[in-house]
Amino acid sequence: MSYEQDLIVKIAWKYYNDGLTQNEIAESLNLSRMKVIKYLEKAKTNNIIQFKVNLNKLTNIDLQNKIKQKYGLRDICIVPSNGHTIATSLTIAASQYIEDRITSNTMINVGYGEAVSKTLGHLSISTKYKVTFVSLSGGVKFYMPTAIDTASDYYTNPNYNHYIMPSPLMVSSANLAKQLLNEKPIQKIYEMIPYSQITVIGIGALNERATIVKEDYLNTSDIEVIKSKGAVGDLLSQFYDINGNVLDLDIHKKLISTQIELLKSLNHVVAVAGGPEKKEAIAGALKGGYIDVLITDELVAQSLV
Repeated sequence: MSYEQDLIVKIAWKYYNDGLTQNEIAESLNLSRMKVIKYLEKAKTNNIIQFKVNLNKLTNIDLQNKIKQKYGLRDICIVPSNGHTIATSLTIAASQYIEDRITSNTMINVGYGEAVSKTLGHLSISTKYKVTFVSLSGGVKFYMPTAIDTASDYYTNPNYNHYIMPSPLMVSSANLAKQLLNEKPIQKIYEMIPYSQITVIGIGALNERATIVKEDYLNTSDIEVIKSKGAVGDLLSQFYDINGNVLDLDIHKKLISTQIELLKSLNHVVAVAGGPEKKEAIAGALKGGYIDVLITDELVAQSLV
């Protein structure tokens, strides 16, 4: 450990464990208060200190129970609605929820989308556990590290095994999709999916910010056509109406993706989604019975009852 790292650990310990003020630490270590503040920030940035929020304290128990009863959910976590940072809050809450349920040799199915990718990027799992991640759909480049999450050990932890479907999310024709789905490497992954302990998915809204649009599989004109047919959202890139009924669309036949009906038979399906633009998409997914656990924000939660 370098001198600076040693000093950062000492300062963090004195501040969070010993309860000393920044001025008292500065005096005890013969540093300026600004230097102490700087090193405390470094301790957070470098994960020397990590915070966990008790998710149960964030939520209104009565509201939770009403939503769980109405939609038959196993659990729900409700984070404060805080505008532009809501996506970060949701994915941090989702990662903590998953971390608390990891045991040795846990298998986790992962869906397609930004919320899932960021949730994985926030994971910090004890090295005593071996975890296997299995993708539910094609679109492999979406699971590669970005500038935002390169610090995450999701991509480097030697105790993590990754089984990523070796294909794009969507191909040019239904025939090609059918051929790919019959290929042995993809069949191998499909055979693993039912044995997972946890499944993590996002819920897509129908707008230009949807991952499927940002990844150039569909354009805004395609989205408008799909909306005109009654779609309110998508799970695993399959579109459904407000009651959760999957629409009969040609694009579904071009997907390399697990059919969302399978979600009903999987263990512990956790959906991460929030924000006003996703209210209908979340409601439809809940009515369809595809979800066991919902991680969302308080404004969406209130709209659900």
